[in-house]
Amino acid sequence: MTPLGYILLPLGLLGLLTSARRLYCLFVFWTVFSATSVINVGGPDNGSAVQVWMFFGTLWLLRLGLERASLLDFSIDDRVKPMAFWILGFLAVATVSLIMPVLINGRLEIASPILGNDQETPLFLSSHNVTQLLYLVFGGLISICVAHVNLVEKNREETERIFLYAGIFIACWGIFQFFCHITGIPYPSFLLNNSASGSATGYLQKLDTGVSRISSAAVEPSILAQGLVTLLPLTLPAWQKRGFVFSRRRDRLITLLFVVVLLLSTSSTAYVGLVILAATYILYAVRAGSFSKTKAIFVFSLIGVMAIAVVALAFISIPVISQLINTLLLSKAYGGSGVERAMTMALAFGYFQKYPILGIGWGSATSHDVVVFLLSNVGIAGEIVFFCAIFSVVRSNWRRITSHDSPLDLSREAWLMSLVSFMLTSILIGFPLVFGNFWLVLGMAMATGSRSATARDMSVPVGVRRTVRQDTLGTET
Repeated sequence: MTPLGYILLPLGLLGLLTSARRLYCLFVFWTVFSATSVINVGGPDNGSAVQVWMFFGTLWLLRLGLERASLLDFSIDDRVKPMAFWILGFLAVATVSLIMPVLINGRLEIASPILGNDQETPLFLSSHNVTQLLYLVFGGLISICVAHVNLVEKNREETERIFLYAGIFIACWGIFQFFCHITGIPYPSFLLNNSASGSATGYLQKLDTGVSRISSAAVEPSILAQGLVTLLPLTLPAWQKRGFVFSRRRDRLITLLFVVVLLLSTSSTAYVGLVILAATYILYAVRAGSFSKTKAIFVFSLIGVMAIAVVALAFISIPVISQLINTLLLSKAYGGSGVERAMTMALAFGYFQKYPILGIGWGSATSHDVVVFLLSNVGIAGEIVFFCAIFSVVRSNWRRITSHDSPLDLSREAWLMSLVSFMLTSILIGFPLVFGNFWLVLGMAMATGSRSATARDMSVPVGVRRTVRQDTLGTET
């Protein structure tokens, strides 16, 4: 148990006894703290951790399960059933894929995914496969339950506020970490970077130039960047005077805060993510009728040209910037990070070629991307079902896009852009299996894309909600 765990444990037990809502709120807040744990097992080389969001998420699911059991009702709401069935289908394929290690029974040698390590291990079904499957099932159930909760307008508003509060905290903590680096003050990693997992040491990373990187309470800078990029859509309506979460001024300040931290993270995921988010926003604007196709092409081209011009000018005239760009974009492709990433993908694709239908079993292969990772672990069958699940959520939201600025429309815009940005950046950095913000974003996108998620399904007239919803993501009146 970590010191933070001793503090959070009573809160969790209190929520389990008294309120599912309290547990849910704590779960939402801690989803972006991927380097923070309540319990650690093992050491740095083979350690694992129970993240805080997992702790509260487990208690929340337990509380919901007990409530459903008392009602003898475990049915899925018809409004999210089609999307939920695709997710359950993927969980089923991943479960069935565990038969592959049993059938292979040591005939396949799995090479180490670590660069320079020539060790090979025969493939057998192990506890690691089961543990990875449990992580996946847990995340899938979390996303379905999040979708259920946020079919209610009031709950969706509360989720958006809490999630944005979490983003503000983790961004400010990142700036504090940057301040510690430039002043020489010891960074208190024991507070929020307390995970025993070997992958959670991003706060120790440095560039080749010796500059310390910013990871805040995330496992590494790229995960911090991905989290902030997927939070940005919640703040964008304030810039167009269409709506806000807290207020126009506060939301705009939050946008600037996130962008500053993204730049300080020195993560290529941050810069690529911002481009992806901009492209997604323009496509959404065209679909909603805010932009014509010609205007969209012009705006995106103009932004692209301006960004390239600024980067090129900085690269030529500012030595520090040129060193940074060279480290992030040029040297990385030929350094250990890029070579190791390519190596894991090549090895994993080789496993897929030998066992193309179900792969070699969930949790058996490592690959630092999404596509090859799925092909190697669950084969073509799992790959198809997974992307059908994501496509069903994106399609449901896309079909319901309107030119209105109702609270629901703005929420749909934000969560659709968040999901698309999350998935596209995950292609670059890996499958977000153990990160709670992915499952939260997926569940929220399911809620906004549900069959009857329209204004007429809300409990009060839209006009009344617009009036009382002055501090949430909606239309300012």
